[in-house]
Amino acid sequence: MGAIKSNTTAQPFFALMFSERELYDLAINRIREKYGEIMGVGPIFKVSDFTDYYEKEFGKDLQKQFFVMKEPVDLQNFARVKIWSNELETETAKSDSGRLVRTIDLDPGYLEPSKLVLYSTKNFSHRVFVTDGIFGEVTMIYEHGKFKFLPWTYPDYSSDENVKFLMVMRDGIVRAGRNQLRKGLSNRL
Repeated sequence: MGAIKSNTTAQPFFALMFSERELYDLAINRIREKYGEIMGVGPIFKVSDFTDYYEKEFGKDLQKQFFVMKEPVDLQNFARVKIWSNELETETAKSDSGRLVRTIDLDPGYLEPSKLVLYSTKNFSHRVFVTDGIFGEVTMIYEHGKFKFLPWTYPDYSSDENVKFLMVMRDGIVRAGRNQLRKGLSNRL
């Protein structure tokens, strides 16, 4: 029987889609206010290089960027991060013919040495219910020195540039964990 661990943490991950720099800056500032310092920022890329799914809602100039936060968060309540990101999307939405239209899309998840997990409000066969209408999905796994993609991994997540970024972030998380372990051991001596 495995021991139940009560305090599991991981690095928050965000994927931010935007079409206006002003909205990008606003979202980044709000994320920093809420979750602290950013550990690393991936390249900005065109969403249209991977899909046209969002064109109707956001237009053709949609861009996206991944980033990972420096401070780990408790996974026990991580669904609150998705709830908060939805609130930020609503707060930054514009009114169009009496309905709200998003101006940003902010997808949170977490990165740990073994995987990248994303959170969603949409249920699907590969997602599991977490709490409060939020579902989680393992998007990529790390195995034998590289990230492996799953049938539902989005194409932009598996692009060479973004995988390189995620590898650098993963390696930084592993190094930080080792350093923390060493500090803990040296404090006991």
